[in-house]
Amino acid sequence: MLLFLSFVYGRFVDVIADDVIADRVMWLLIIALCVVQLITIDRGPRWMFYLSKPTPILLMALSIVITPNPLSNFAWWIVAGLILSALGDILLMHPKDKFVSGLLAFLLAHIAYTLGFSTTITTFTWWPLAIWSALGVIAFLLLLPNLGKMTFPVAGYIAVIVFMACTATEYWLGYNNNASRLALMGAAMFILSDLVLAIDRFRSSSQFSRHVVMFTYYSAQVLLTLSVIP
Repeated sequence: MLLFLSFVYGRFVDVIADDVIADRVMWLLIIALCVVQLITIDRGPRWMFYLSKPTPILLMALSIVITPNPLSNFAWWIVAGLILSALGDILLMHPKDKFVSGLLAFLLAHIAYTLGFSTTITTFTWWPLAIWSALGVIAFLLLLPNLGKMTFPVAGYIAVIVFMACTATEYWLGYNNNASRLALMGAAMFILSDLVLAIDRFRSSSQFSRHVVMFTYYSAQVLLTLSVIP
């Protein structure tokens, strides 16, 4: 699908002959699809809900791939994370419960982001690991009474996102520039989205929890994408 979107974008650029305008139109489309997803969570139609959930993420990946400059290893890992996230979105939309499969896809996405952040790290600082680990333990203990058979998968998932947050923080500490700030904010927003989703699934659900999950999720992915684009 990413290749198809790339082909469509190429034809669109050929028509308007202006890369800047094409990029702006694509980002307007990304934002519009995110808004459509938030609206259709409750109201439908279902086909629009299914279409609008993974497509913005794939378009974000495309926005990185089409940049004129050669991509760094960091950028390619972010692209991989976005594609795996879109796969997770598709699995979680499946009529039959594919929560574990979706969890695995997002686990791999977080690993991709972690590997991306790791390419930027030159030194190690102890306190990010301590702080993020403490927050991870608190979140796990909050969810533990209701996890049941999901105890070990959720524990593993939390461990991965904690390490992802640590590497994002190390990236920010090492560079302290706009890209590293966006990356750290994206990582933190992704963790918030995962936490709200976990609370909704394993503790108590609310009317607007899915909206909060998707808003924070899309915000995270936008921030991570912008951390790569010059």
